[in-house]
Amino acid sequence: MGVDVIDARLLGKSHGLAEPYPLMGHLLDTAMVAGAVWEEVLTVPQRVELAAALAVDVEGAKKIVMFWAGLHDLGKIIPQFQQMLARDRPGHGGFLAEAAYAGDEAGADSAARLRHEVATNQVLPQLLAGVGYPTDGPLGQLLVSQVAQVLGGHHGRYPRGVEIKSFRDPLSDCPGLGGGGWVVQRSEHMRALQEVLGCPEVPAGRSGRFGSGRGMPLALVVVVAGLVIVSDWLASQEDVILAQQRALGPGAGGFGESASLWAHAERARVMAPSLVFGAGLGRAVFREGTFASLFPEVRSAFPLQASLEAGLPAAVGAGGGPGVLLVTAPPGEGKTEAALYAATVMAARFGSSGLFFALPTQATANQMYERVARFARRNLVDSAQLTLLHGAADLYEGYEEASEADPRVLSDHGGGGRSGVSVVASWWLRMRGRGLLAPIAVGTVDQALLGVLPVKRNALRHLGLSGKTVVVDEAHAFDAYTHALLLRLLTWLGAMRVPVVLLSATVTGRTATGLVEAYLEGAGRRRKGGYVLPPAAYPGWLYADAGQVTGPVEPVGSVRSRSLDVVVRRVVHTHDTAVPDGRLAALIAELRGVVDQGGCAAVICTTVAEAQKTFEALREHFDTVLGRGWEGWDDREPAAGKRSGGREGADTVRLRLLHARFPGARRAAITAEAESWFGRVGSAGVARPRGAVLVSTQIIEQSLDFDFDVIVSDLAPMALLLQRAGRVWRHTEPAPPRPGWCTGPRLAVLAPVGADGKLCPPAAWGDVYSPSLLQRTLELLERHHDGAPVEIPEGVQRLVDGVYDEEFDSEDPERLMQHDLERLGAEMAAEGLASMVMLPKPAKADGLFQLTTSAADEDLIATRLGAETVQLLPVFDRGDGVRWLDAQCTVPLPVHGGRRDGRFTREEVRGLLGYVVPCAHGPWMKSRTPANEVPGLWAQEPCLARLVLLPHRVEDGPSAGVQGQQMGDRLLSVSHTLGLVMARCES
Repeated sequence: MGVDVIDARLLGKSHGLAEPYPLMGHLLDTAMVAGAVWEEVLTVPQRVELAAALAVDVEGAKKIVMFWAGLHDLGKIIPQFQQMLARDRPGHGGFLAEAAYAGDEAGADSAARLRHEVATNQVLPQLLAGVGYPTDGPLGQLLVSQVAQVLGGHHGRYPRGVEIKSFRDPLSDCPGLGGGGWVVQRSEHMRALQEVLGCPEVPAGRSGRFGSGRGMPLALVVVVAGLVIVSDWLASQEDVILAQQRALGPGAGGFGESASLWAHAERARVMAPSLVFGAGLGRAVFREGTFASLFPEVRSAFPLQASLEAGLPAAVGAGGGPGVLLVTAPPGEGKTEAALYAATVMAARFGSSGLFFALPTQATANQMYERVARFARRNLVDSAQLTLLHGAADLYEGYEEASEADPRVLSDHGGGGRSGVSVVASWWLRMRGRGLLAPIAVGTVDQALLGVLPVKRNALRHLGLSGKTVVVDEAHAFDAYTHALLLRLLTWLGAMRVPVVLLSATVTGRTATGLVEAYLEGAGRRRKGGYVLPPAAYPGWLYADAGQVTGPVEPVGSVRSRSLDVVVRRVVHTHDTAVPDGRLAALIAELRGVVDQGGCAAVICTTVAEAQKTFEALREHFDTVLGRGWEGWDDREPAAGKRSGGREGADTVRLRLLHARFPGARRAAITAEAESWFGRVGSAGVARPRGAVLVSTQIIEQSLDFDFDVIVSDLAPMALLLQRAGRVWRHTEPAPPRPGWCTGPRLAVLAPVGADGKLCPPAAWGDVYSPSLLQRTLELLERHHDGAPVEIPEGVQRLVDGVYDEEFDSEDPERLMQHDLERLGAEMAAEGLASMVMLPKPAKADGLFQLTTSAADEDLIATRLGAETVQLLPVFDRGDGVRWLDAQCTVPLPVHGGRRDGRFTREEVRGLLGYVVPCAHGPWMKSRTPANEVPGLWAQEPCLARLVLLPHRVEDGPSAGVQGQQMGDRLLSVSHTLGLVMARCES
């Protein structure tokens, strides 16, 4: 029999459904959802640009994109896919034996599996050509190839382009597509979709522009690809299908009549906006206003903020299109508020309707999440979703969840008002890979950098970034590899016409210029035009777009101008002691005022191991000086009257350790405690102690709003030292009480030297810092003012740039040359590796295939070099085989979750992850045994399956204590006070 109508027996969905769902139903559903995504997610400028690229009006472009989205699963009309569903649904595949389907599909039984999305890519060129899409020669086929690849990539990876001969006969290369009735039904399904959508125009219909080979700009193509994926996901939700099935009634027939197709499509059209809204998608629109109205808690704008308010609106209104704003100022000058203000100005001018705030670390992202949430609640025009994006986001208690009872309720308030506007993240957005689609997102910069790596579903990141204003904080804080990825990201953002704000306290002039130029290249501004970027004032800002560069010529001034006392202490490093006596003596000398009179100090160490040893050495010293009964170093608050020994008042000094190798929940608790001690005086929950010392690593140098009276730091590159100095006397309004010994901000730098007095970084530092930058920094600091203070902000830029001076006058030029060559070689290698793995620039990409597939080793595709981590879960036992999650053996290790099927609830997973310790991958991992494997049922949970158990033996009696596990040449153990300790074993 011939097939000349829609055959509703061809299925689109089956898994998990009581009755399978006709393919035609799913194609219509997806097309209608795509229309809602177009209206509710894409910005007006995006719609206009797509319409211009397609040479149709905006409404016509919408119908074309809906048509494309509906075609995404056309490749399911192939023998293999339908036979697969028939095997799962006895009685539903009998029609496949009919002559129309069984006559000539030579490849139906082929051993090679033909994925349905690949089939979509194969069949679409011929089908689109049949309805008028241009295919006259290779150049004329570009648009058709783009559409086929976009739809063929709706499961995350773009397929290769279709061979030219397949445009005429796709079965010639792929007989598994099926001939006869299969060909007819693919055509009929597409024709039916066309009719329901009112026969969308052929994009080349008005001007024939695609016949010249121009196609759509790649920066727009990837946005369409993301829209298709999201539309498919929303339309594939079980409740959507069940609702449509109930309306269809018994059986799957009815799609052979136009009236039934229209009725089904209308139901989907009415349902679609609620699906978009329920998922948490949409746009975030901030109200416009003055700086004072947006930030009423700020008593008066800082000079930087006032300068932006005075100059930025005119700069972005000059007509040059979206641009990049670079803001440079020392820590504490209000850069965060300046960025949020700028985002509202740029969004209003360019029609962007969302925000992504990118931070260098998880800790800084957590803190920024709270600040952005407060800003959003105050200034959103209506409710919008806010997500926190990094690997441990669910561990952060401040990350709000939607109501479990009704996860789709975004706000209990009516629309329009600013009071009580909701920023709660929905369940849909909190699922893996979707968070960047939220109207507002805060996360690590890695979330955006993945968009320029050939990873699966990077189209979702392109869609998520494309309608937003993107803020990158600490834009200087990356190594050569990650910096190269950031440059490529900026080029893509420029091509996608995304407004960008770059924030930095210590960026070099050369780096700043490179960041801005990368964006302008993507935006279409060519250096052949002869433009020259002026240096940004410091403190100050610079705004550049495709047509202009604007910004204050002179520094904008500062209310926090101060003289920073920088003292360099050369400490002799010996390799046979953990904390050399010279270093400990220098530490004690710098902290003497805190011990005697109180105050708050930070000790910043280069490595976790060094921080742990420093903490123990200081604890031992304080115990000796203040008496063994002193409890100030303990993590528990000592009971009143229980202290003993020491001088009057001296024993109130508290000593804490904070680094990245604590269990997640423990680190969060220590961080929260530190925020309550060293945060802004007058803020909720902040109670500054009389005396406290925080021993930490680099994790506190960025974005955390801490204020110390003095900082003692290991030698580090100049930019990082000045960044750390931003935590000294940070707050001024109101200023915390300062102890009598503290007459001004002070930074003490401990420089490790050998017996000859020359720089000698400890071997344990490894390649954390380049010896070249350490030598340049040390020499520059020591001869800077011959002991005179560093003027902040006036002296910052000169010091930062001075470290990289090509004419650097070194006291040991031969040694510096050797170090410089090593540094430059390492940077070139890192940049070369980045160029191997990252996406090509949008203007130079040959097609879509290379955007999700790379010839490089998959292990090399990462946002940071050497950042591979192992997630360790400490477990404890007393020798009886029973394992516990705590050393007190009170919390049992669960073998299975609390659900009926043994799976874990989200809360249970979050609770378990709170015990997990991150650790850098190393050779010791090769020594894993079955004791390191998680319980079998954990394999069903992606977040738990990859964990590595770290057994501990709890000893009772005279030898009471906890013994960790030896793995290779390392002994690993976790303690409440020190976190994960990795000690080298001698045997």
